[in-house]
Amino acid sequence: MSNPYTEQLFKACEQGSTENVELFIEKGAEVNAADGNGSTPLMYAAMNGFTDTARILIDNGADCSIKNKQGLTALTYACWNKHVGVIRLLTSRGVEVNVKDSNGDTPLMCSCKNGQIEAANLLIGSGADINIADRQGDTPLTCAIEGKYIGMANLLIARGADITPKNHHGKTALDIATEKGLVRLVNDLKYRLQELQKKQP
Repeated sequence: MSNPYTEQLFKACEQGSTENVELFIEKGAEVNAADGNGSTPLMYAAMNGFTDTARILIDNGADCSIKNKQGLTALTYACWNKHVGVIRLLTSRGVEVNVKDSNGDTPLMCSCKNGQIEAANLLIGSGADINIADRQGDTPLTCAIEGKYIGMANLLIARGADITPKNHHGKTALDIATEKGLVRLVNDLKYRLQELQKKQP
């Protein structure tokens, strides 16, 4: 990085120093600069949960849609690291919520894999695709069940998640719930599948 203030900006974002972030931007730091991994100052702020820092960056032209070399965006980082404040900020600014990383994971899948119900609610409310599949054919629902996050699974089902798809290993949500020994969820899924069959002509 040729601009010394840009280097300082990355450090300030990693530390959540809003005062220094404003100072370095004022001095000409590049808000959309990338490090060796393609990550931006906004990603640094997002992965560390610094909502105020992220807000300053966005207000000064930071691009929320940039992906790094792993296909991760600021939103994906916020979801992996369970930073609901940053997720709320980014979704309120209209960021793309169905973006996939190099593994085919969306922000919603990240939140489902770590059981973050509040984050999932925010993402679904912002248009996250509840039935999108990753490279393994897993959906947010099967990701939640895999992690034994029953509350998350119930949320997704209540929001209309499709319980019928099979992943690339030929397993449905019911199969995974059975393997994990989630008895109540298994019974609920069986009931819902029976109801679906009744509706078929």
